Amino acid sequence: MNRLAKITLIALMVISLVMTVLYFLNTEGDNLEGWTYAFLNWAYIMLALAIVLIIVLPFLTIRQRKINYKSVIFTIVGIVVVLGGAYLLAPATPVVLATGAVHEGPAVKLTETGLIVTYFLIAVAFLSIIGGAVYNGLRKN
Repeated sequence: MNRLAKITLIALMVISLVMTVLYFLNTEGDNLEGWTYAFLNWAYIMLALAIVLIIVLPFLTIRQRKINYKSVIFTIVGIVVVLGGAYLLAPATPVVLATGAVHEGPAVKLTETGLIVTYFLIAVAFLSIIGGAVYNGLRKN
């Protein structure tokens, strides 16, 4: 990883850590709704950045890796299918916060979409780990 990428990654992690600590320090305060929106907006920014990087990075590194264009296109189509499916599955039911405020609309839909994608990716990672361990165990015997 080059120097700029490392610095950017560290900066984003530090900002995320600071946002998390500030949010939990201010859960007892009067401005809980404002901190909740700030925390959610940061999560939306990070989700959007991840999606953009997932789509753009294969095209930027295609010459260095000497890969097939077909595999890049299939990967992008797979990502679009997962994100689109998660968006369609997100019910967008109203959410009642601890303060009693009810939130509904596109923000809830995006949050639920992010949660569904996260659950899907965790399941895929878990199955990959188990499948890889079983495969390696069977291959060695």
